[in-house]
Amino acid sequence: MSQDYNNDYVYNYQDPQLTEQQRVDSLQPVQPVNEPSTVKSWVNFTDSRYLKGFLVGAGVALVASNPKVQKAIVSGAVKTWSAVQGGIEEAKEKIHDIKAEAQSE
Repeated sequence: MSQDYNNDYVYNYQDPQLTEQQRVDSLQPVQPVNEPSTVKSWVNFTDSRYLKGFLVGAGVALVASNPKVQKAIVSGAVKTWSAVQGGIEEAKEKIHDIKAEAQSE
């Protein structure tokens, strides 16, 4: 009985299509990549993406800590919420009017 059913799982050193040099190269030890420490990976001032994020975050923190900006944001949110509530109430009134007209007919 042939053992052809396991051909998909042949190891590199058993693959008949590999050259002798490829087999030797596949057996060479691989040097591990020196990973930066976790703290160094958090603070990387040489990475442009880190610097952009740092500057944007600092700007947002500076603006958000300003009392005038906080007051403007809160008042804007209150006005928006009031407009949404007014729109909902208006829609309820229209629905009520439509129901009343439908029942009177």
